[in-house]
Amino acid sequence: MHGKFIKYILILFFLILILVPFKEVGAQGPITLGLSVNPQIFELDVFLGEKHPKKINLGNLSEVALPILVRVTDFTAAEDSGEMLFDESSQDPSFASRFWFEIENPNFILEPKEKKEVRFSINIPENAEPGGHYAVMLFEPQLPSFYFQKGQIPSIPVVGVLFLISVKTFTLEPEVQQKLDIVEFSLPKEERMAALENFLSSLIGSVARATVIDIDIVEKSPSKFVLRIKNNDIYHHKPQGKLLIYNTFGKKVGESEIQKATILPGKIRRFPVEFSSEIPEKLKWLPASISNFLVQNTSFGKYKAVIALEIPGQKLETETQFWALPWKILLPLLFLIIGLILIRRRIIAATKALLGIKRPVRS
Repeated sequence: MHGKFIKYILILFFLILILVPFKEVGAQGPITLGLSVNPQIFELDVFLGEKHPKKINLGNLSEVALPILVRVTDFTAAEDSGEMLFDESSQDPSFASRFWFEIENPNFILEPKEKKEVRFSINIPENAEPGGHYAVMLFEPQLPSFYFQKGQIPSIPVVGVLFLISVKTFTLEPEVQQKLDIVEFSLPKEERMAALENFLSSLIGSVARATVIDIDIVEKSPSKFVLRIKNNDIYHHKPQGKLLIYNTFGKKVGESEIQKATILPGKIRRFPVEFSSEIPEKLKWLPASISNFLVQNTSFGKYKAVIALEIPGQKLETETQFWALPWKILLPLLFLIIGLILIRRRIIAATKALLGIKRPVRS
C-alpha cells in the first residue's frame, strides 16, 4: 500500500513537470548601463609647484549599482585625424602628467541613479617640463559576469574627462614665431575632373614649352576642401577662421566657418572644411532644391578660395584657385544653341523661297 502511494506521487510530480511551463528563476532582461560626467574637459594654465584641487560630478544612469574604478592615463593624438591615442610610454613624472593626479577615493560603488562628487587634486612638479601635457581621467565600471545574461555581449560604458594642461614658467620663454603652418589647402580628388586636368595641363605645358602645369577643374561648385595645419608650438591651439570664395571678377560668392578643433604640439591635423554656395536674391523665390541645383551646377569660370585663420598672436592666410566647368549643363545647352541656329537658317531660307526672294548674283 505504501509503495503504491509513492508511485502515485511520482506520477503526479512528472505530470506537473510536463504540463506546467518551466520558468527560469532569477533570469534578467538585458541590462542597459550608462554614466554621465560634468565637466567633460578641463583646460588649465598652471605653474611649477602649484596644487589645483578639482572635482567632477559623476552620475549613474543605470538601474543597477556600479562598482567604479577611477584612473588617469596620458594621451596623444593621431596625425591628421586627431584621434585620441592612450600613451603610457613615458615613466618620467616631469613629463607624464598622469603622475600628477591624486584621487581621494578611486574605488567606490555608485548606486542606481546616484550622483557623486569625485574629488582630486593636480600637483604640478617643480621640475615639470614647460609646454602642453595631456591626460584623461577614466571612470570604468568593474562588472562581474553575473550582471549579464548568458550569451549577451557585455557593453560596459567607460567615460572619460579630458585634461589639457599648459605648464607655464615665470621666466621668459622663447617665443615661437610661426606657431601654426598650413601644410595643405586643396580640393579633394573626388571633387575634381582628373582626366581633363591631366589633358589640359599637358597640352598647355607642351604649347608653352614649359613643365606640366597644375590645373584644378571641378564640374560643379565644390562642397568641401582639404585643410591640414601643423602646430609648431609647445602648447596646443584651436585656430578659428573662415573659407571665402571669390569669382573671376573678385566678387565674394560664399563663405563658411572653419570648425574649431584642438591641435596638439608637433602634430598635423586635418580640418573638415565644408562649403555651400550662397543663393542669389533672384533665385530665392524658387524651391530650395531647384535653387541649390542651379547654383551648384551653373558655376562657370575661374574661382579663388581663401582660408583666413587666427590664433592669439598670429594670423594665417592662404589661397588656391580652380576652374568650374559644368559640362553636363553646357554641352546640351551648346547643342541646343547650334540646333536653334540651324533651324533659324532653315526657316529663313524657307521663308525666302516661299516669298520668291532670290539671292543677289555677284558679278
